[in-house]
Amino acid sequence: MKDYSWNIKISDLLNNPWETDEIEFKEKYIKNIEIQKPWISWKIFLQWLNHNEILIELKNINFSIEYDCDKCLEKYKETFNIKLEENIKFVNPEEIKIDEKIYDDTFPINIKNKTINIENLIEILVKNEEPIVKDCWKHKNKEESDIEQNQNEFLSYNIDFSKLLKS
Repeated sequence: MKDYSWNIKISDLLNNPWETDEIEFKEKYIKNIEIQKPWISWKIFLQWLNHNEILIELKNINFSIEYDCDKCLEKYKETFNIKLEENIKFVNPEEIKIDEKIYDDTFPINIKNKTINIENLIEILVKNEEPIVKDCWKHKNKEESDIEQNQNEFLSYNIDFSKLLKS
């Protein structure tokens, strides 16, 4: 199989029962997300299920994104390494109906070209990693120390259950 941008040609998988393949992608970028160099890299394992379904498993997705800190407004870079063990199906939409309006774990195969497009899938995974509160390293370290201090205060608190039962 070859790397055709975000499209993966799967004609050999669809035509050869029980065939598998593994592809490694490096330095890909997504138009809608400002990913920093070296951009996105990952491995993908593909397996034939039947003439209308391909099972894929994404492995070791690595990327870096530059955010603006919500507290100090400075730019900071955050690196992600996603280790998924999730299987996603690509199906022939002419034979197998995709019920969901938003694709979760089932995506369509382009039967005419015998390709699958994984751009939407990767984009969903990258966006899911985006933090709700974007804190640079200065604020993350400070918050962790405050949490530890609060936990240590509660460790010394004792409850006398005998007094509670007498009431």
